[in-house]
Amino acid sequence: MSSATETSDGLRVNIVKGTHSELILFLVLNMWPSHLGLPILIAIVLFSKRVYRHPTFLNLCVAFVISGLSSSLLVYARRTTGPEPSRMLCLLQSSLLYGVPPLLSTAAFTLVLQMFFTIRAAFFGREYNDGDHFIRLWVMLVSPYLAFLVCILATATVGAANPSKVSRSRRFFYCSLESSPLTNTLTVYSAIILLSTTVVVVWTMALLYKHLSIDKAARPKWKMDLSLPVRIIVFGIYTTIALSLSLLSIHSPSTPVPDIVIASAATLHVLVFGSQKDILSVLFFWKRPFPQEVSEEYHVDLKAVFEEEARSGVKRNKTVVIG
Repeated sequence: MSSATETSDGLRVNIVKGTHSELILFLVLNMWPSHLGLPILIAIVLFSKRVYRHPTFLNLCVAFVISGLSSSLLVYARRTTGPEPSRMLCLLQSSLLYGVPPLLSTAAFTLVLQMFFTIRAAFFGREYNDGDHFIRLWVMLVSPYLAFLVCILATATVGAANPSKVSRSRRFFYCSLESSPLTNTLTVYSAIILLSTTVVVVWTMALLYKHLSIDKAARPKWKMDLSLPVRIIVFGIYTTIALSLSLLSIHSPSTPVPDIVIASAATLHVLVFGSQKDILSVLFFWKRPFPQEVSEEYHVDLKAVFEEEARSGVKRNKTVVIG
């Protein structure tokens, strides 16, 4: 039995076979991070004096919010099931969602690239300063949205010229546009970015391995916390896999699994980066932090100490380090 049928105007429908439960899961995975989890994480980074994250991290958070909101348009219009949404609404969602893979892949790449620059500088005993790379910083911040905008305009143009190719039934979870040249172009662009991300991740892991392989006494001292780069690497690998599945789904869809996997990326983002100690300390502000152990070192003259104690007759309990 074929997984797709065609209407009288040649539009394929029901390419993706999904159930109502899978639709609910897809919407929940898109909506709770974009409407709750990510806004809280962004607010903590922006307004807490105890938390600092690089702007490329915030960029990726915003990109996931855009992705979640775009996937939720049919929920707002109450058109997730039943009759087809209006052509205008369907074209709007198609245009936004076709821009999401380039947006997310570029934003993830810039975050991984920034991490690489920071770790490479630390590896050679230097401190990375954004002020020395002003143009590079702004290129990294603007490029995801530029790719997003170009894809939106391209999809809207093709969709407006071929309104019969736009529908919800074709992709089940959301509206889509049937256009092989467009999807092929998006696939090639995103694939290049994802390949570049993989190369940078591997390069970064090699630098970390070299650093840890150096004798502890000889290796340069790092001021950075390695937990964040490790989290970025783990998340970068997952995002690369998820977006790769998403691209395969756009080009040759047959199962709802790729859509579910890419929808889960925002949830993983919240869990991976929202579970860091500085973030948790802001979230659970009413809990007192664990007392830090303070070690003090005394260099004293033992003879003077014992003579003083003999005169005073007072016994003292003190840890003494002979120096």
